[in-house]
Amino acid sequence: MQLIFVRHGETDWNVAKKYCGQLDVALNETGVRQMEQLREKLDDYSVDLVVTSDLTRVKQSANILKRVKPICFPAFNEMDFGDFEGYTYQEISAKFPEAWDEYCNNWQTASFPNGESFPIFYERVIATFKTEMEKWQQLDTVLLVGHLGVLRVIALFLQKQKIAQYWDVDFKQGCYSLWDSESQCFLISNQ
Repeated sequence: MQLIFVRHGETDWNVAKKYCGQLDVALNETGVRQMEQLREKLDDYSVDLVVTSDLTRVKQSANILKRVKPICFPAFNEMDFGDFEGYTYQEISAKFPEAWDEYCNNWQTASFPNGESFPIFYERVIATFKTEMEKWQQLDTVLLVGHLGVLRVIALFLQKQKIAQYWDVDFKQGCYSLWDSESQCFLISNQ
């Protein structure tokens, strides 16, 4: 079985470097174009299942890539950044200086004010992923369209990497990466 990882297309909030998290923002024109161009690259793949979060930017991306109804999982929504959502890191550091310092110094355990911590986020994503992955084993190809944080967590889990390597994993907008479960590695990365 193969998993195709695709990060959702660009949003205006990505451009402004605002924390989106669980807020429901749509793709901008560039994001739509990114997904249209990526659709051509993915035309060679016969996809058995499309999986998304239940947020607009991801569902919109999936719809452009493959015009089939995806299976949406709220557990695959981006991390809940709580009070940080809608702000840039500069705005957050000015508005919530103590919480920002705590996050910067202890990102693996700090809780976002009125949001979640990384361990809770990780467990939310991976618990659902493990359950669903067992069901997907009978399929050839699953297209997983998601958020950067969610894709990073799943990639770490699949590669049996430590949480500290979270920032080393990247999924670029407008690209795809291909995980092969037989060889247990990414055959294609950010193409």
